[in-house]
Amino acid sequence: MMRSSTNRRGSLKGLILVVMLVLGVTQGLAWWRDTQTVAQIKAHLPGQTITMYSTVSCYYCGKARAWFRQHDIPWDECDVEQDSGCRATFEAHGALGTPLMRVGSRWHLGFEPTWLAEALKASAAATQEAQSSPSADTSPRP
Repeated sequence: MMRSSTNRRGSLKGLILVVMLVLGVTQGLAWWRDTQTVAQIKAHLPGQTITMYSTVSCYYCGKARAWFRQHDIPWDECDVEQDSGCRATFEAHGALGTPLMRVGSRWHLGFEPTWLAEALKASAAATQEAQSSPSADTSPRP
């Protein structure tokens, strides 16, 4: 009888150890992904603006504000309840809620740091391409 009780305790300890290991690895991967996303955002942010259309009472807007502050990422905020211009822009996009994020000409409903990184990268690439394309003003041809 003692032997089966000891085996159960050993199995339980093993299970607890595996669960703790999985949780630790999961947390580590989430931290690493967040760190990579922040680095990508900061690398492509210069010369661009992140605008968040929000409300004071929006839970997800609050989480986005906290995330921006925690990672020292500048953003502009447009309160759709207090500013009629913000409200008009928000309504023109037909968004169902807040936050509504804008990077350049790209829009996204909800706060997703990975979307911000991708949008900033794409916007920076488009700007770079537009600046490097020849135009009539910079063409060497007469």
